[in-house]
Amino acid sequence: MLTGRSLLVHCSANQALRCAPIARRAHAGLVISPYRHDESGLLATAAFLLRQRGFDAPLLLDAARYAGANRLPASAPFNPRWLRRQRELGLPLLTDSGYVDSGDEAGLVSILHRTMAVPGAIAVLPLHPAWLRDRLHLTALTGHIRDAGAPVALVLEARHDPFGLPGCVPGLLEVLGCGVPTLLLRSDLSSLGALCHGAVAAAVGTVGALRHLAPREAVGGHPPPGPRPPSTIFKPTMSYRRISAIQRGKRGHPDPRLWACDCPVCEGRDLDWMAGLDEREREVPAFEHAAAVLYTLREELLGDEVPLHRAARSWAARCADAAYRERELHWPITPMLRHWRETAPAPEALPLAS
Repeated sequence: MLTGRSLLVHCSANQALRCAPIARRAHAGLVISPYRHDESGLLATAAFLLRQRGFDAPLLLDAARYAGANRLPASAPFNPRWLRRQRELGLPLLTDSGYVDSGDEAGLVSILHRTMAVPGAIAVLPLHPAWLRDRLHLTALTGHIRDAGAPVALVLEARHDPFGLPGCVPGLLEVLGCGVPTLLLRSDLSSLGALCHGAVAAAVGTVGALRHLAPREAVGGHPPPGPRPPSTIFKPTMSYRRISAIQRGKRGHPDPRLWACDCPVCEGRDLDWMAGLDEREREVPAFEHAAAVLYTLREELLGDEVPLHRAARSWAARCADAAYRERELHWPITPMLRHWRETAPAPEALPLAS
């Protein structure tokens, strides 16, 4: 079962066995998407985790039919077998929704109405960013979510971080204010912001491709690029940085207090230790370090009983501090930090202490 404010690891099926131990902790869990569109392989992996490995943390399966050059539209019907197999495995039911393009209100309504007919289902809403950024789209989105009342799981499309786009952060907060249980999938550090503002759960991708939904024109029509150099989280700036950028930053500002990391992966070493690895060997420690940082931040921000207004204020303050650190290092300000730091509740809006 999902517990409130769960921070999930979003991985592909070929990474699931490696990621399962990381996600097996309090307020955590796993979201698995198909590897190379192999839905049967995804279901088999989930069955193995549950039956052979005894995985007992929350587990969600994302069919990702909304992704790739041949993605399906929002009007595409759900696959009854997909829903049945999740139920047979004893898992929460995520719909295998298609992509909701800008202006496709009929498709949005179709997904929500079909979800209402499936007991216990969560409506996956893979959205063009206009649904959060444009006032008419956002009004329609929040209205239909309220009317349906079914839990929703948002997936946001963007070439890079969708929360770096103006309007996406305040749009998300309006959706979270609908009074409907809401999850955020395929995200990065903004998962923490979503949790601090009331999301039931949010998932952080293991690699860049699972930290947002790439637009179709970015994935079709050209040969796929080679694998990108791995990035990891630099905690002082709360941003993903390539290992080579961290190494260069340390050379320019050699303050050991800034670069040393005491997570279980780094064990007190400076974070640029990964630069000494072959590039193909960096991916695993880069993600394991990032996960350790994320779960530490989740505990610091939310603990077990931290009120949401306090968590939201703390998150905005941390984003402001991280942006300041980026300026100190002469790094470009990460746009999502700028947008989240503007969400701090006004002091007069906070409840009085009893």
